[in-house]
Amino acid sequence: MPDLATIMLRRSAQSLDSGRKRCAGCRRTPLVGERVHEMDTGRMLCELCVSALPEEDRRAVSSEMVHALDKQLSVAPRAA
Repeated sequence: MPDLATIMLRRSAQSLDSGRKRCAGCRRTPLVGERVHEMDTGRMLCELCVSALPEEDRRAVSSEMVHALDKQLSVAPRAA
């Protein structure tokens, strides 16, 4: 019978991964802080896969940084 901690860890990892984008090249989930590029073909590629492409195929339509949360954190001034 599997260990309860193992089951809980596997479920939590799967729930974190469910809403995230995957690289179309390597099927890897990009890390927080890594850039993801949408190519003119519509494919989403990570930094590693884009750097492996020949120069003439590196036409990204848009690039965005992977954030830890779905929403960006706000920056507020510190109280004096």
